[in-house]
Amino acid sequence: MNTRMTQRTVVFRHAFVLGGFERIAPAGSYLVETEEEEIEGLSMDSMAWRRLATIIHLGQDGTMEYVKIDASDLDKALARDAAKPEPPLALTARLDAERKRANARLIRRKKF
Repeated sequence: MNTRMTQRTVVFRHAFVLGGFERIAPAGSYLVETEEEEIEGLSMDSMAWRRLATIIHLGQDGTMEYVKIDASDLDKALARDAAKPEPPLALTARLDAERKRANARLIRRKKF
């Protein structure tokens, strides 16, 4: 099975938050990598790919953090960014909600 990695740069004009983030990210340019695998069994004329993972590179204070994100969340965040900036309280509330969702998923996984 063939896999491929594609890269693109996304630009946020305002601070933003995505699922998996530990903090609010500042405006700026970010590298996003998408790993995909080829879907076999289709005709040779056209190839189809299934997304395996989407990773955003977050740099801060000389360190680089790689965060797995949901591609649809990224698209929604870019759409929000195209509108007016979110107030800091809204960003903090979004970050808290993402943390609660992540914790709930972990708790569900730990149950036997």
